[in-house]
Amino acid sequence: MFDIIWISTSFVCGLLAFLGRLPPMIGYLSAGFVLHQFGIKSFTGLDELSEMGISLLLFSIGLKLDLKSLGKPEVLGVALGQTIISFVLLFTFKFFLIGDGNIISSSILAFGLTFSSTIFVVKVLEQRGDFGAKYGIIAIGVLIIQDILAVLFMAFGTQKIPSAWLLLLIVGLVPIRIILSTILNKLRHPELLILFGLTVSFGGAYLFDLVNVKGDIGALILGVILSKHQRSAELNRWLISFKDFFLLGFYLSIGMIGLPTPHQLLIAFAISLFLPFRFIIYFFLFNRSRLRNRNSLMASAGLTNFSEFGLIVCSFAAANKMVDISWLTTFAVVLSLSFIISAILNSYSEKLYLKFSKKIKPLERDKLRDYEGSIDLGKVNVLVIGMGRVGQGAYEYLDPEKGYTPIGIDFDKAVVKELEDLKMNVISGNATSPDFWTRINFKKSNVKLILLAMPMVRQNCIAAKYIRQQGYKGKISSTSKYPNEEPPLVESGIDTVFNLYAEAGIGFAKSSCS
Repeated sequence: MFDIIWISTSFVCGLLAFLGRLPPMIGYLSAGFVLHQFGIKSFTGLDELSEMGISLLLFSIGLKLDLKSLGKPEVLGVALGQTIISFVLLFTFKFFLIGDGNIISSSILAFGLTFSSTIFVVKVLEQRGDFGAKYGIIAIGVLIIQDILAVLFMAFGTQKIPSAWLLLLIVGLVPIRIILSTILNKLRHPELLILFGLTVSFGGAYLFDLVNVKGDIGALILGVILSKHQRSAELNRWLISFKDFFLLGFYLSIGMIGLPTPHQLLIAFAISLFLPFRFIIYFFLFNRSRLRNRNSLMASAGLTNFSEFGLIVCSFAAANKMVDISWLTTFAVVLSLSFIISAILNSYSEKLYLKFSKKIKPLERDKLRDYEGSIDLGKVNVLVIGMGRVGQGAYEYLDPEKGYTPIGIDFDKAVVKELEDLKMNVISGNATSPDFWTRINFKKSNVKLILLAMPMVRQNCIAAKYIRQQGYKGKISSTSKYPNEEPPLVESGIDTVFNLYAEAGIGFAKSSCS
């Protein structure tokens, strides 16, 4: 009976958060508050579920680690700079204004509040389809640096003396990597891939626990040693849902501590006032790192929030008697408020850039790291935007003997490199960025047709608007999957819409009959 109460309450609260365009975790925190208010006690295994969720989260972070890209100034420099500046400001606020005279408590809480939310940024990038965009890659890099700092804090905060067996375990990572990579190569069924990921992440945590090192470090390290494997991204995709489910236990356990008092709500609102300063700090540091203003603004907007990892750090500190457990409730409210504020900010971030781009142009540095010069299209008369399977098929149809001279455009540099090796005329560019289209002078080009083949309708709509704003008068065609997607595409300035599912059936029948 209690199981269905827990599950249904979590679902309803998570659904309400989702309908409000907020991460479901806010709903899960609220579910914990609701269950506590009705006197429902935590079920057996809630703590274990919480620990498994954190281990799986760290394993997934390890799978995404690219140590080479993390060392760039716009990633490492910004992450460390923001952490230091924010820590000083938040420590000052906590110690002197809220004040309990406890330096350790103030330091830990200030440190936990320096992080930005990985889950929130991933959600924003997913909605926009901007995982491969420059600002998206940089924002994810900054988040990974912050997550590493959090993990290091928890590792050294256990005050355990590592066993001498740790050295043997570290040496053994080399054969472990070979064995795990060999197994991963042979897995073809999704269910086996999922079980493999769960086994490795939990097994890594168990091994490091045995040598008196916090198990989460083991999960992270095993993720890192598999990060270069060609199937690491696929493994991570299959584990996402399980990670989110296990983390449900963590969010529920925080909410079960109790409802926030008026005093805690007041402190949470006061801490939330720091968010505008966080945005300014990020933008300033990105700008000093010689990024374009748009990339600086978009990355800063995504990172302007507090993190679930900060909540994990605070929970860890409370378990080790470093901070009072009541701060967990305050932290949960702070996290929820920051997501609401950040959701509003990110929904208008593109419009804010377009509105203030000319005013902030003087802030842009010389010799930009992400500078991209003008694009000379030459004799090109067709643009194919989005070089996935649909885009590649369209490109291959546009035979020069039929009078077509196409060029493909995709934001994923790996895809561009792969297609260049196949002798295709392809360039890298983010079609959802207004800065990209300013690099093309349509008045001096021969372009008569633009095919928008990006996977998300929103991406195609945005690209079409920017293309029209640059004065392009030719024909624009776009793909769609469902009938209700066609009106917004037409409103964006697109002339014809090709329904992939409907036309696929017609093409299938024609091919079969012929």
